[in-house]
Amino acid sequence: MTRSLRTNPGFTLVELLVVIVIIAILVSLLLPAVQSAREAMRRLQCKNQLRQVGLAMRQHETKRGYFPHGTYNLLDSTHRTPEPYNNMQDRRCWMHDLLPHLEYGAMYDEFDEYMETHASALGFPEHDTVIPTLMCPSDPTSPKLHTFWGGIGTPTQGFSGNYIVSAGSSFFNEGGEQNSVDLDGLLFAVSRVTLAQIRDGASNTTLCSELILSPDTDSHDIRGRYYNPAHGGVLFSTRLPPNNMVPDQLNWCAFHPVPEAPCIWTGTNMFVSVRSFHTGGVNVTMADGSVHFVSDAIDPPLFKALGSRDGGEVASLGH
Repeated sequence: MTRSLRTNPGFTLVELLVVIVIIAILVSLLLPAVQSAREAMRRLQCKNQLRQVGLAMRQHETKRGYFPHGTYNLLDSTHRTPEPYNNMQDRRCWMHDLLPHLEYGAMYDEFDEYMETHASALGFPEHDTVIPTLMCPSDPTSPKLHTFWGGIGTPTQGFSGNYIVSAGSSFFNEGGEQNSVDLDGLLFAVSRVTLAQIRDGASNTTLCSELILSPDTDSHDIRGRYYNPAHGGVLFSTRLPPNNMVPDQLNWCAFHPVPEAPCIWTGTNMFVSVRSFHTGGVNVTMADGSVHFVSDAIDPPLFKALGSRDGGEVASLGH
């Protein structure tokens, strides 16, 4: 009596290879969509955080009667601001004045008390505190805490963030540091701009935006450095459109910055452009608190006009 035997050979090598190829194709098709969705979420988070910064600015203006000083130093100056500017505190900037409006009231009180008896913000013991509201999740360098060398008695010069404020539509210190107090934007050296002075309209005037952080590898890069703002790294100019490849001009920028954020060292005619890792543009908060995604392809004269508060230009991002 014979009995036929059935065998189950399983998958052949060819069949396995076909399955692997199909899976690889599906992954290659899905991965860009997943990455795009993640970036869309990061961009939205960045937009919401810039809205919070804009709201904090408006709260400061309501309480004090003016927007915060862009910096407490003249640019490019690293000493206490001379008279007639009331001998303001060294290395302080708008970020510190917003702390109570960003839910860091206790830290603000400690910082304010520290600055009453110390020469510079660079030595503030808590200056490496990370403030998530000031970090763009699309920037791989953020949060930036490492610096090429330390501050005053500290191993680092503190936390650097992605959000900066609008000084105007031109250079920060054209003609010398004495001219850094008279710019056409909202926040610059010892500025005290009020809402009433924004005659171009709050919805047509830039307030804050983004920058790309560059690691301190072989030298300092002070862009976004809130505890050493005297070189202009916490401000931006609209003289050039977003994500342009013209190098920023300021002292203490990296010898080898990230390619997306070029810069050159100079103490005169300083400026910083807005940049981000978002595809195609940057988030910009206007003086009315609205946030827009501004394309890299925006008309350059239009973007420049949005930086001035009283230029008389007909400039609007629309709604």
